[in-house]
Amino acid sequence: GKLGISVEPLTPQLRSQFGLPPGRQGVLVDEVDPIGPAARAGIGRGDLIEQINRQPVRSATEVRTALERSGNRPALLLINRRGQSVFVTVTTRP
Repeated sequence: GKLGISVEPLTPQLRSQFGLPPGRQGVLVDEVDPIGPAARAGIGRGDLIEQINRQPVRSATEVRTALERSGNRPALLLINRRGQSVFVTVTTRP
C-alpha cells in the first residue's frame, strides 16, 4: 500500500514478543518493503502503529482509511517501539 508495509492486529503473544507495554493499542507492523516509504522513515517489523494523523488505528482497514484521508500530504504516525513512543512523518506513495 501507500506505506509499503503489512500490519496485523496486536495480540497478547505479539505484545510480549515485541516488548510492548500493556494498555497500548494499535496495529503491529508485520512486513516492511525495504525500498518503501515506511522503511525510508525508519519503521520496522515489530513497531506498533498507534495513530495516523492523530487518529487511533486498530485494524488494516483503519490504516487504509487514515492514509486515504491524508491524500498526497505526508502522514504523521505515532509509533511505539519496545515501549518508547515516537512520531514519524512518512511521505506516502500514490
